Amino acid sequence: MKTRDVIRHYMARAFFASAWADQCEESGNARIMSGKEITSIMPQEFDSSAWHAADCLIFGMESENKMPIDSVHATCCADIPLTAADFGHYSAMQSMGHGVGLFDYGVTDQTRVPYVEFGSHSLQRDYF
Repeated sequence: MKTRDVIRHYMARAFFASAWADQCEESGNARIMSGKEITSIMPQEFDSSAWHAADCLIFGMESENKMPIDSVHATCCADIPLTAADFGHYSAMQSMGHGVGLFDYGVTDQTRVPYVEFGSHSLQRDYF
């Protein structure tokens, strides 16, 4: 799998996991997540809106960093052992404003990660 595809997959996975968990809580089903890893209990097929959000984030990062996403990964992670999967996941988490992001791995503000609005309201369907 190409680096770009790995990054995109893990961005979509992070977007979907976050929104699915929000929808789970909002529907009164939070107990099913208790003590479990969200990605192990969420549907394995990501909502189409999560793929769209990943594409928007990639476009934004490529525009703001003035290079293809695989080059953004290679450049910002040259001295940091951050896999393409983790780069995708933490870029998405940072873009949504969660308390974790690329900065947790020492990636500086020189690597631009635009804000992407995404939550349970963004999903194409109700999962609960």
